[in-house]
Amino acid sequence: MLYSFILLLFSYTFHCIYKQARQHNLSRSKGCKDAQSKAPVKDPFIGFDFIYDCLFAKPVEKYLDSTYKTFQQLGATYAYKRWTWEAVYTCDSRNIKHVLASGFDDFKLPRLRVNAMMGLLGSGIFTLNGHSWSHARGVLRPCFAKQNKESVVNMLETHFQALLRRIPNDKATIDLQPLFFWLTMDFATDFLMGHSTHVLDRASSHAKEKQFVDDYLTCSTEIVRKMQLGPLQMFSINFAAMRARSRVFRYIDDFIDASLDTKDESESTNMGCNVLQCLSAVTTDRKQLRDQILHILVASRDTTACLLSNLFFVLAKKPHIYDKLRREVVSIAGVEPATDHQLNSMEYLKWCVQESLRLHPVIPTNAREASRDTVLPYGGGEDGNSPLLIKKGNLVMYNIYAMHRDARIFGPDPEEFVPERWNGLRPGWNYLPFNGGPRICIGQKFALLETYYLVSRMVQTFETMSAVDDSEWIELYALATTCKDGVKVSLTRSN
Repeated sequence: MLYSFILLLFSYTFHCIYKQARQHNLSRSKGCKDAQSKAPVKDPFIGFDFIYDCLFAKPVEKYLDSTYKTFQQLGATYAYKRWTWEAVYTCDSRNIKHVLASGFDDFKLPRLRVNAMMGLLGSGIFTLNGHSWSHARGVLRPCFAKQNKESVVNMLETHFQALLRRIPNDKATIDLQPLFFWLTMDFATDFLMGHSTHVLDRASSHAKEKQFVDDYLTCSTEIVRKMQLGPLQMFSINFAAMRARSRVFRYIDDFIDASLDTKDESESTNMGCNVLQCLSAVTTDRKQLRDQILHILVASRDTTACLLSNLFFVLAKKPHIYDKLRREVVSIAGVEPATDHQLNSMEYLKWCVQESLRLHPVIPTNAREASRDTVLPYGGGEDGNSPLLIKKGNLVMYNIYAMHRDARIFGPDPEEFVPERWNGLRPGWNYLPFNGGPRICIGQKFALLETYYLVSRMVQTFETMSAVDDSEWIELYALATTCKDGVKVSLTRSN
């Protein structure tokens, strides 16, 4: 035993020396320097302050604004270092481009995020790395490419009419945010599986569907909570979330069985045109089908609902922008639902959506973990223009919210909602509402089509929209970011 212990100690010591020597050589060959700025920490060794904050501290109100101010104080890239944990935070588009594109092979999804999502959503495109991810994306890409835009628009109109039936005819105050989430859930399940949850439909109770939506939200909330706990998530057990996960899995499995039952085509509202049908042509593995559908549902439902909520929160407080947007839509499409061609010609509509995604990105922060010793091109040295060593296993946390507020790129008053700033603007890697590089959002075009169509139909239907109070936008930080206090408005229908 003594011999084994000595051998083990020697091996560990040799490994540490070899690893440090390798990192030193890499750092010297790339010209790396220490980080220009380092975030102050109370306990730089074990991190008891981090543990306390995770377990007992209240969530920071306006967290995204606090991260933006930190970058203003410490610079576009800074290190956060403890003996037990090390990360680099950046809003520098050059570093973000390197992590997502030019240095793509040096980074992977963080293990903490993967573990948090896999436990409640299974193994899908948002938890896979390497060859498994490439294969999953390769399978999914044709499923979106085969979709017929005209069929998608017709499907959207059906669910939009269900939304309208939920809105009173008078000027009563209504919160649009839950309606947008129900609408996008109904459309996403219809688009993905050929069966809609129909939670907007008042015709029946839809108890099973509403239970699914509630369980889905429980799982989403638990995922966010686990990611916030970081390395402490292994000690967190939520039995309610586990039961909700089981019900979600059963519900999706039943949907899959019904959608793939070709003996009764009337069971599907869009048979032969949904993503599940395309996936089932590639694999019959029910678990793989379920996991992939759940992951796409997170992306398609949550992000679009948050985008619509964030946009209309602002439009309701800026009647001059709403009126200008409405005039453009009506001048091109009149009062009839717009075609895909007409939507493409609505320039101001696109500017409004782009400005909402800039000011309130639905995925405002993200992260990657170094899969090997590597470097970031900027952030080191006294001027921050030297490379920065990133050790294997360390995190790079990139902040889209802060990057989108760079006045050098987006002009003066970057915290203001000004759609006209997009006239001729080409920000490149400084604008990443759908991520970038090989992992860029696979459903980006359909998300924008859905958004453009629903925004155009809203402004066609309602002549005026006004906010009921002067509250400012505060984020509800979840899998996708939306308005904490909802979107409470007063609407006047067009004649």
